[in-house]
Amino acid sequence: MDIYTAVKKEKKHFKTFLVTMFIISIILPVALILTGLTNAFYIGYLIFVEFLIVIAVIIRFNSYSVEYRCMNNKLIFKTGIFTREYLIICDRVVLVHTNKSDYDLEIVIITNVAFKNKALRKVESDFLKRYPQVNKEFKRIKQLNPEKNYYFQLIRIGGLKKYLLLDCIYKNCVKAIYTDDSIQNIKIARGQTIV
Repeated sequence: MDIYTAVKKEKKHFKTFLVTMFIISIILPVALILTGLTNAFYIGYLIFVEFLIVIAVIIRFNSYSVEYRCMNNKLIFKTGIFTREYLIICDRVVLVHTNKSDYDLEIVIITNVAFKNKALRKVESDFLKRYPQVNKEFKRIKQLNPEKNYYFQLIRIGGLKKYLLLDCIYKNCVKAIYTDDSIQNIKIARGQTIV
């Protein structure tokens, strides 16, 4: 399936979910009033269920929200509704790796500068143990510039829109090295490989 078609289907399913939750949140109080069960237990239970519906909608909004733009060699992106925008300088990205696929896609960006981005964490041995595919490429990069510090950013939230973000990263971060897994996911994003 083409990634753009999949993103449209994802939006359609999300709208269906929102409409369903809205209908349930309207029907429950109406059913409570029509049946005449207005004692404290049922009202408290209704408030609890309505609260759970609101939490479910917020979690779903958060898990499918990703916004990004690239201008003047700067990639600015925001994943989730409760996070702030992050900035990565495209020419400073040295390695891009992806882990998993579909909705669970994780994008790992390794850069050599931590500029206005508090989400960047220093690359250490724990990171290299967690992502062994990155280890070989990172050692090669580290041999070329042993004095530099390297930082990574992990992007987990965003649904299928992360594929479009990955394509944007590929178009703008031209000096970066891409692992084999990331190349496969870029092919999916560009429609060259059909899932």
